Amino acid sequence: MKPFDCHCHTERSACAEDVSLEWYREIAADAPCSFAITDHSAHIYFPPDEKWVFWSEQGREAYEHHRQWGDEQMEQYIADVRAAQHGGMYLGIELDIFLDGTPVCSERYLDEFDMLLGAPHTFPAVQTESPPEQVEAEYKQIVRGLVALDVHVLAHPFRILVQKKHPISEDLIKWTVDICGEHDVALEINSHYVCHDEDLAMARIAVAQGAMLAIGTDSHRKNEFGVFTYHHEIADAVGVPAEQLYWQPQDVTIQAAR
Repeated sequence: MKPFDCHCHTERSACAEDVSLEWYREIAADAPCSFAITDHSAHIYFPPDEKWVFWSEQGREAYEHHRQWGDEQMEQYIADVRAAQHGGMYLGIELDIFLDGTPVCSERYLDEFDMLLGAPHTFPAVQTESPPEQVEAEYKQIVRGLVALDVHVLAHPFRILVQKKHPISEDLIKWTVDICGEHDVALEINSHYVCHDEDLAMARIAVAQGAMLAIGTDSHRKNEFGVFTYHHEIADAVGVPAEQLYWQPQDVTIQAAR
């Protein structure tokens, strides 16, 4: 069985480099893994000159302003990936949400995807350099909002906090594993930006509690795609066969066989 990569970008994501939907279409049949195309919902809903506005104080206002335009872009994105889909390619989205749980994607589209990748990307408390307890409270609020939307995978759970040098306690890691386990949400081990200590602690707790782990290369470049060295390293460190990280939700298998 091929591994399943839950996290791959195309040119629809502003952070992508040399990957494209056409490139994935060309390699899908012979790729070393099955994979989901998961472009940022915020990059689909915001115009080219405002791609990063979601991460600012003006994000909500801009989203409401561009909502109708963004719906049209999302419909085109869904149609384009469906048209390219074959082999082991699945239609996904890296779903951004606001602090109040509002997704950056009209909810009527969420059932269109084979897989939803929930992304804890932005916390006002991080931007304002608030105390750690406030940052942690907002983190929990965002994660609760994502699992309430029935995402399949929680993307790079601790990346933003690690990047901003916020302390991450074992209690917070355990809380994250617990809530994802309760909602049958897999926890991504992401190799694009490595959070080794946090990933290792998360994997150990997940394995002990029977929570699901998922492989994500978060490919922004062709040379990242299909490279699972880091995921094998984490599996070896926790004493689990790497195949246990080769996760694929059942409903993806059913929906993608079209």
